[in-house]
This record gives sequence, C-alpha cells and structure tokens, in this order.
Amino acid sequence: MSEPALDDSQLAAVDIPAKTRQIVIAGPGSGKTEVVSALLGHLVDDEDVDPIDGILVISFSNAAVHAIRRRFLMHIGRQPVGVQTLDSLAGEVLRDLSTEDYERLTFDGRIALATRLLAEEGWGRTGDLEHLVVDEVQDVVGVRADFLLAIIGRLPTEAGFTLLGDPAQGIYDFQLRPNRHGQRPRSSTTSPELVNSVAALSGTEIRHLTGQYRAASRETRAAAMLREAVLPGGDPTLLEDFHAAVVPAGTVEDVVEHSGRWQGTTAFLTATNGQALLVAGALRTRTAVEVHRGAQQRVIGAWMARLFGDDSAVTIARRELDALVAERCPELDPAMLWRVLREVQVGKGTEIDLWRLAQRLRGPRPLPPEMIDHPATPYVVSTVHRAKGLEFDNVVLVDFPEHGWLEDSAEPEERLRALFVSLTRARQLIARADGPDDKFVRRLHKPGLHAERWYLGGPKQWMTFGFEIGVADTVPALDSARAQAHLTAEVSIGDSLDLRLDRLRSTLSVPVYTVLHDGVPVAQTSSRFGEDLASRIGSLTDRKASWPTLRGARVESVATVIVDSHHPGSAGRPRFRLIPVITGLLHIDWKESTPDD
Repeated sequence: MSEPALDDSQLAAVDIPAKTRQIVIAGPGSGKTEVVSALLGHLVDDEDVDPIDGILVISFSNAAVHAIRRRFLMHIGRQPVGVQTLDSLAGEVLRDLSTEDYERLTFDGRIALATRLLAEEGWGRTGDLEHLVVDEVQDVVGVRADFLLAIIGRLPTEAGFTLLGDPAQGIYDFQLRPNRHGQRPRSSTTSPELVNSVAALSGTEIRHLTGQYRAASRETRAAAMLREAVLPGGDPTLLEDFHAAVVPAGTVEDVVEHSGRWQGTTAFLTATNGQALLVAGALRTRTAVEVHRGAQQRVIGAWMARLFGDDSAVTIARRELDALVAERCPELDPAMLWRVLREVQVGKGTEIDLWRLAQRLRGPRPLPPEMIDHPATPYVVSTVHRAKGLEFDNVVLVDFPEHGWLEDSAEPEERLRALFVSLTRARQLIARADGPDDKFVRRLHKPGLHAERWYLGGPKQWMTFGFEIGVADTVPALDSARAQAHLTAEVSIGDSLDLRLDRLRSTLSVPVYTVLHDGVPVAQTSSRFGEDLASRIGSLTDRKASWPTLRGARVESVATVIVDSHHPGSAGRPRFRLIPVITGLLHIDWKESTPDD
C-alpha cells in the first residue's frame, strides 16, 4: 500500500480495528482526506473488510465525494470503495423500500421518508456493513442529521464508524431557519446535537488531527491558527482583525491584471450565487473563468462524446476501446477509462453496454471524478458554501458595495465560521477585492421554475436587464455533424458566443435561441431556459414586443450530453454529443431587435 507519511495523530485515526467507533476532529489543512484514504486502504488491506459490501463512505457534497475518490485512487492505486452523498443514499433506500410515490416529494421530504423507512423496516445494505465513514459531519443538519442517526442505529453491533469534521467550519445552520415563505424545516437537529448523540454511544472515542498540511505561507498559517476564535469561548475579534488586515487588491478586474506572478489557481469567493455570477461576468471580459458548480450540476467530460459520438456500435469491447482512445483521445489512459466506464455501468460481462452506460449516467449517483468536466482555467468563482472542503493556491474575498463581506448573514456566529472557512481555503495568498454593484441582483422566486435563477433587475420591480443561464440550459444543434466537428476543432474556453432568436422554433410563450460560434450553430437553448425566462419577462401574449436579444455568453467548457433516442440524428439510440457549457448572467438588450436566422 503506497501512502504518504502520516503524523501520529493521523496514524491514531487510521490504524484501528474495523469495529472501532470514533469521532475525528479535523481542522482545515490537517490532512483529513489523507486520513480517509489511508483508513480505507487499512480496512481493506489489513482488516480484510469487503470493499464493496463492508464499507460505506458518506460525504456531504459531490465535490467532496470526488476529492475523496481522487485521493484514494492517487495513493492506493485501486478502484475506490463506495462513496455517496446522503441524498443519493436516501434515494437507494426509497427505491428498495418505499411503496409511495416519492418522486413528487421535495428533497427534504424524500430524506424524511427514507429515515422513517430505515427506522421501521431496516435495510439490507446496512446489515452487511463493517465500517461506516462520514466526512464533513459538521455540515450534516436537519433531516439529513436524522437520516444519518437512523443509519448508525441500524449498524450491526460489531460494526465500527469514523465521523470526521470540524465544528469551527459548520456553515449550514441556515438550513434550520424558516424559508422565505415562513415555513420551518422538517427537523431542527443541529450538527452538535448529531455529534453529541453519536459521542454518547458506548465505546465511541474522540480523536484530534493536529498537523497542518495546506497552509504554505506565513499569512495562511496565521489564518489556520485562528480556529479557536470561532469556537464557543473564543475571541472573535482576533478573526475580525485578521480579516480587516487582509491586503486590498483593488477591483476584481485589477486582480486579474496584476496577478501574473501568482502561482496556481485563484478563487474569488462570494456570499451568494448571484454575486458569483456578477464577478464571473466582470472577469470574463479579461480572462477565462470557471463558475464553481453545485452538487446537482453534473457535467460529463468531452472525452465521452469524442470517443463514442459517431460510433454505431451498441457495445464496446476492451480492445475496441483501446483502438478508439489511440485514434481519438491519445492523451488519455485507456486502462483508466475502461475502469471508469465499468464502474459507472455496473454489472458483469466483458463489454461496455452503451445503452446501460447512458442510463446510469442519467441516474442520481455521483460519478467518478475522471468522468466529470473540470474547466482548465486559472480563475475560479465560487460561493463560500460551494468552496467548502476545497483548497486553492490563492483566495480573493470579494466585497460588494451593498453587502460588504457576508454582512447579510442572519447569525453572527455563522458569519464568523463562514469567514474562517474562506480564509483557510488558501495555500499561499489571501487578498480582498471590490466586486461589481450587486444592488439589483436578485433571486427569482416563482412556482414552476426548472432551476433556481438569478436576474439583474432595476429600480422598478418589472425591470429585467440580465438573466441567468446554466449548465443544463443548452441542447445540441440540429445540424449535429457540422456542430460536432466545429466544437472539436474550433471552440476554446473563453470564446464569445452569439445567441440568435430562432423564430421558427420560438412560440408566443417560449423563446428558443440558436447558439453560434464564429457564425456556426453549435447548440440551442433548451425549453426549460425559455420557460424560465418567460416567467420573468412575460410571454408575447402579455406584452406588445418581440423576444429580447441576449448578449454576453462565453464558452466555459465543452462537455458531453446524452441525446435521447427521439432527437433528430440519434438514429433511434442514445447518443453522446459535444455541447458548449454556458454559465452567467446574460445581458438583455431590449432596444435592438433580434435578426432572423
């Protein structure tokens, strides 16, 4: 087993019998993910635990799931054990046990139903477990905390568990507050209540990781040492004074202009997704930028469509895959791709079934990190919450004229923890910058929306000058062959795109726009995007005007989508197609009419 050297506190959490029950307190940069990967290797290699049925790893977000899987592969060199989010695990419980129509339930409703079924009936999968690992436990609150307690309550008597987290980084308490309609959450269980309940179980041990392996500069090491300031009894002024002393770097545009000597990846952190979209728009006039995606925004890497896009076969054998990789993606490792495809497909046999693969890719379970699209940009824009559990070389905290830094947080303690999380994402450098005016950036609240949307309004309630487009809002162009060739050879990250109204396919209720790159149609906007846009600006039956012109779209990346068998050009079977990924606030131009195709 090839593992990096572990310190004494890490070894104490790793070299344990499978039946050990422990809670591991892990501050930022203390090597928590290294401990998880080493623990999994130890359980499989030294404790003879079945990696398929005997171990379950639960992580708070898909981003953290990918980080654990990637680290495990890097250091152990084998296919990882099962790593899932609580939401995907609850989905499996419902599919196995529920007789109700749970598809109509909210996410929290599904979790609550899974918790009840698990408590009342049990579940075969928990009965086979020998060790449960839970990452980022400080962010498990409400119905998810109740669900996790139900899972632990159903573990066999001889099964062990490892819960890892840090109370100083708990930033999801907002989920326990009433929503904008005044509705209270289904459960008020806090993370400390969850941890205390587990700690009270017989035989549970508490351990602490004491090392620091992220911070590489005097400034970032000083930030990590402020952990005690946000814990009960700490002095929060120490953290506030540190934040006030962080060097201002001008505007976010100034940072890009003057960061040429910075090494590695730079992350701009904001409080809300709307602010993140504003910052990304400002930066994209100067450089390519990735907007960090949420847990539900799964984007498949372009290599899938490059390999299988024009293949008429239904199954692919190993030798055929090797030949396709050599011809179309020689930079990739065919052995790695075979392992990843087999892992996603699940099942026995010596071939990849593309039908089954497409079906699994549409499912809710997290995908292997090698299959996920990761835009190769040096600049990332993210909310603090989406950056949770990640690390970057440099971090820029973005201040806004209306809100400062997280000033709208309802609870001072929550704001302090979010600030601590933000300051401790950096390895090398921490800076502050002024963001664009966010006074009129608002979240769209309307029933029937396909996705949460942000828009740029104005002094009057009816005004709309910008509207969010997301990763799921484009579909392949009808002229598939031409679009696929152009996307393969001519499109780069950061390129400008034109959105032109398709008058033939638009209706009075839903606009459809053709997406063009250098005049070549490469995609179309989806009906869900058109419906959500119309819900904000109104349909043509509501007003005497044409659909507006949309400007400011840029290529964030090129990825793979699965085209249904009824789509033109699919030849009656699911197809893998390239598509430009577009995110951001599109500028709405009401003055200039949109030309015909």
